Amino acid sequence: MTAAPRLAALTLRSLLQPLCAAHRIDLCGVVDLPRRLPHTADWLNWLLKGHHADLEYLLRDPHGRADPNRVRPWARSLLVFAQRYANGWSPDDAEARGGCAEGRPWTAGVSRYARGRDYHDVLRGSIRSIVQSLRTELHARGVLAAESDLQSTDAVDAGPYLEREYAWLAGLGFYGKNTLLIHPKLGSGLFLGVALTSLEITGVADAPRPLVGPAAQRLPQDGMTSLCGKCTRCLDACPTEAFRDAWELDAGACLSTWSIEWRGGAPERRRAEQGGLLFGCDVCQAVCPWNHKAARKLLDPPPPDYAELPEHAELDLAELIALDADAFRARFRRTPLWRAHPEGVRRNALIVAANTGRRDLLPAARHAAEQDPNPEVRAVAAWAVARLEGGSP
Repeated sequence: MTAAPRLAALTLRSLLQPLCAAHRIDLCGVVDLPRRLPHTADWLNWLLKGHHADLEYLLRDPHGRADPNRVRPWARSLLVFAQRYANGWSPDDAEARGGCAEGRPWTAGVSRYARGRDYHDVLRGSIRSIVQSLRTELHARGVLAAESDLQSTDAVDAGPYLEREYAWLAGLGFYGKNTLLIHPKLGSGLFLGVALTSLEITGVADAPRPLVGPAAQRLPQDGMTSLCGKCTRCLDACPTEAFRDAWELDAGACLSTWSIEWRGGAPERRRAEQGGLLFGCDVCQAVCPWNHKAARKLLDPPPPDYAELPEHAELDLAELIALDADAFRARFRRTPLWRAHPEGVRRNALIVAANTGRRDLLPAARHAAEQDPNPEVRAVAAWAVARLEGGSP
């Protein structure tokens, strides 16, 4: 077996700093592989409790998610990247709680991360470019005999990796009680991505954590200590009481699962809890003091790819209720909204219309109740009509 190429952590840092800056990557760290993940038992117990909300893909090789070397034994390091999509949340952010209620546009009911281009494409493209530049530079320096000597694979929220755990180990932030990774200066509005490489990194224990970006906390042990203290704002504010305890989310009770992942949407008896939120939920982030702190900092805006797409303003809620597959494809391909499918967008628009008292949308809801091609959407439309007419949904 060919020996893995080796590089000092501080040298890697000097190479990554300009590359990350060029691609608007805020944080980058490294984790040695193979590596035992401290929270593996918590991850497996979470699955055993059924808190994965019937998201069956999470059950595919759960041990492999905690150990990438099971499938890729050549991997010797994992680079983890974070990129901002939000500069925190203001304490008086009405959109996070009320969504598109009170006359706000439908995009106000879309989680902040999903208003621009698809982060899978944007961040993964940046990671691949960074790794290729790293490969080229290491070959030029003689670390690699050939560029092909550096094996790598990457993923952004779509691979069998526990990205948040690696980000924690690499010093990119701490675990919030809302289960999100929080950086003390940047908050939790971060996309995460990883790149497994065959590069053996030396001196990781003595290198800054993270390698690139503002320091989160320098500790001699694994990961960062939580800085939540006695605060429970995120747990208390959750509109569906989805947190079973601090650091324990029941995804089956989460608005994001209902409005994005579940093809049937919110349970009928709980549709009213969705309020004006059309796609995803930011409530547990919007109430977090660390995000309030990040919002007060004079940070450069996130990459423009994540800004709200101007073409979204061309649609209104009535048009979303009537959105067919062709229009959905033309409008939302290569955006995070693609995840919900056209039926999901129509269903969520009907729920929001009913919850926000949009009686002007009764004609659109009645038409959907009679004519929508999807029986589940027709059922939600009938519920929305009854609610808007003042009956018992």
